[in-house]
Amino acid sequence: MKFTLLSSAMLALFSSQVMATACVISSNDDQLPIRMCQQNINIPPSLFTDSFCQPQIPDRSFDVAFTEECPEGAYGICHGAKTPGVAYEQAIHYYSDADDAPILKAYCENISEGRWDTP
Repeated sequence: MKFTLLSSAMLALFSSQVMATACVISSNDDQLPIRMCQQNINIPPSLFTDSFCQPQIPDRSFDVAFTEECPEGAYGICHGAKTPGVAYEQAIHYYSDADDAPILKAYCENISEGRWDTP
């Protein structure tokens, strides 16, 4: 009985570590607002948190919050998005300005090799 409980606890712990994570990225400066969320699909966890979730846009600053999944309310989602030359995938949820959807959809499908979805 103790072995079964221990096995179940270990499996639950391991499953939670394998579960995809997400990061919500929000600009915190006085420029045009940016808000998006990146849902990890198959990126190694430390690479996702230390690299993929660290925006590098000159002269901009951001807050990054980690969560289990992206919040609802996105106007568009790029499923299976890849960085050119990298096989890792993520789903990128966009919240800022729905007028950007045509440009982001084209980028998603043509550059990121993803599939655009309008929830």
